[in-house]
Amino acid sequence: SVISICSLLTACSGNTATIENEYNKEETALSMFVEVERTGNFYVIYHKETKVMYAVSYGVHNCGTVTLLVDENGDPMLWEE
Repeated sequence: SVISICSLLTACSGNTATIENEYNKEETALSMFVEVERTGNFYVIYHKETKVMYAVSYGVHNCGTVTLLVDENGDPMLWEE
């Protein structure tokens, strides 16, 4: 699953064309993720159907690392609009 996400995001190339971006409203009909924040060497996305949030790195040494974000109870963080 993580490998699929990495492949879809193409984080290492800096290409976010497959991600709907709330900042510039660049949307692709096939995308299952929405980017909600870009900070430093990572960005935060959520899955459109489940609303589960992930951090994706685009740093030099860990490019493409996808990390599930969790709340204080260890449950997946869910995007709330």
